[in-house]
Amino acid sequence: MAGRLRRPHQRRRPKQERRRPDLSQHFLKPDSATRLIGLTEISQDETVIEIGAGRGALTGLLAARASRVVAVEIDPYLADVLRKRHFDRVEVFEGDFLRVQLPQQRYQVIGNIPYAHSAAIIDKLIASPEPPSDAWLVVQREFAQRLCGSPFGRESVRSLELKPAWHLEIIDHLRRTEFIPPPAVESVYLHLQNRVRPLIDADATDDWRRLVAGTFDNASLRRGLARTLSKRQITKLAADYRFHIEDPPGALSFEQWLGIFRFVQRLNGPRRARRSSPPP
Repeated sequence: MAGRLRRPHQRRRPKQERRRPDLSQHFLKPDSATRLIGLTEISQDETVIEIGAGRGALTGLLAARASRVVAVEIDPYLADVLRKRHFDRVEVFEGDFLRVQLPQQRYQVIGNIPYAHSAAIIDKLIASPEPPSDAWLVVQREFAQRLCGSPFGRESVRSLELKPAWHLEIIDHLRRTEFIPPPAVESVYLHLQNRVRPLIDADATDDWRRLVAGTFDNASLRRGLARTLSKRQITKLAADYRFHIEDPPGALSFEQWLGIFRFVQRLNGPRRARRSSPPP
């Protein structure tokens, strides 16, 4: 019984206990939150899911901008704080975002997310039957560079898997002093936009992934592409798309990879050939 009496007070943390270290909480300052919201394309007819709403630095601004906001917060104390602020058009969901059921209609996602769970959060979004139209996420810089690939870093299997269906871009850099408390790592603002029309047809997605993954298993493009193409064909592609056959797979841009893939698809017959215009 005594345990039950104490339980409500666990939500009322003393003022000196400003964060839970186990949740890696680093709260955005108000000016930074205003700048990040201004970089989005969230309009008055949008439903927005906010991941890790925290103290509400983004939540209040979203409430004035979107038609509906679902603020997801795993910390019970902070969820109570958000409810007591009585934001218009805001629903507070107390729990883990990874267990949230995503909407079946158009929506966007925004959040200053826990860096340790960035990959799992993005996996959930892109694997959803109805993924968001846009996701605006504060993440660790190195993670974003690996995810985006060129021009922010070298392409990886992961970046190349995503790019046919998603536009990925680092749109802002945040100073450590823009958080309370400052994080130990550098942070950026990552934008993922779901392409209205994917650059690779759905029935060719597995072929694309096999080509990329199989090539990345090798130290050079010559060795990796030798499973699929002759040396003469590889040499011709290298001349057409301006790469060296001994380059590592990660040295090529997504556009170069797309050119190689379309060449391979044409070799396999017109059914596999891509009929759309090249990417912008």
